[in-house]
Amino acid sequence: MSTVKDIQDVVVKAFGKGVFSRDGINYAVRCPVCKDSREEKKKMVIRLDDGRYHCWVCGAKGTNVRKLIVKIRPDVLSGIGNLRLVKRSEEDLPKEDLCLPDNAVFLANNSLKDPDMLAVKNYLKRRGLSSIDLYRWRIMAARSGSYRRKAIVPSFDDDGNLNYYVARTINSGDSIKYRNSQVAKEGVIFNEVDIDWGKEIILVEGVFDAIKCPENTVPILGSSLSYRSLLYKRIVQNQTPCIVALDPDLKEKAFKLADLLASAGCRVKISFAPDGKDWGDLDKESVKKILKKSLEYSSMMRITYKIHRMKSGSLF
Repeated sequence: MSTVKDIQDVVVKAFGKGVFSRDGINYAVRCPVCKDSREEKKKMVIRLDDGRYHCWVCGAKGTNVRKLIVKIRPDVLSGIGNLRLVKRSEEDLPKEDLCLPDNAVFLANNSLKDPDMLAVKNYLKRRGLSSIDLYRWRIMAARSGSYRRKAIVPSFDDDGNLNYYVARTINSGDSIKYRNSQVAKEGVIFNEVDIDWGKEIILVEGVFDAIKCPENTVPILGSSLSYRSLLYKRIVQNQTPCIVALDPDLKEKAFKLADLLASAGCRVKISFAPDGKDWGDLDKESVKKILKKSLEYSSMMRITYKIHRMKSGSLF
């Protein structure tokens, strides 16, 4: 097999000089696919031990950098004729060295003067967030760059290390509302550093839903949870009682999630926001009142729901 130095030499010849991560294996270069010319934006990461690659901006990825070089820089073909790489699955691509966006600062800071950062703060206040919420959820905004005019909500694992973040634009004309860190969600428990597994937790879809809920709420970063996910494993390990509180248009998925947790021996309740609303639309007092009326989950609830849908014809 080719050595790390062999692969590095070819990569530099094809894409230019890059920078090593701390492990000395992952090598970041400017992406030849999205072609960001800024010197500091080296977002394509290439593993120099086996040739896997992934760009954290445009999403270009693969298991053999030789093929990418052949496609992008065929003029350097003579240098990679004998480049032999370890074969690995695409699921085992390089991981991003996760860090918060450049120039991000906490919005709870009362001395902010930047107009765009103040605009982010005002947007959050219009959504019903208080100064305490900004502090409690460590919400940030960036002074410059592609995360400017976005509310950034970071997540930290049980050891206090950054493990994820969600960024929400405040611009009504933006077609893409959310921009999240490129990390496999199955390995993330959002803000586990704040979670008490000995108490009942509330499971909601997104971060802004969680902010409107009482303490010990976890956004599952989607509408489903698999038995392979770290969050599921932690709940089952601790036999933590849960309230499954998804939006009203996700009832089938909510019942499926409740069934998954109940079958693992956990005590499960279920609750839904009012029709046409999600938890993030409501004020905290309304959310608290609805959650207090959560019902104990049983498999009959799911069966009754399916029968009701069949009678209404919504399954067909």
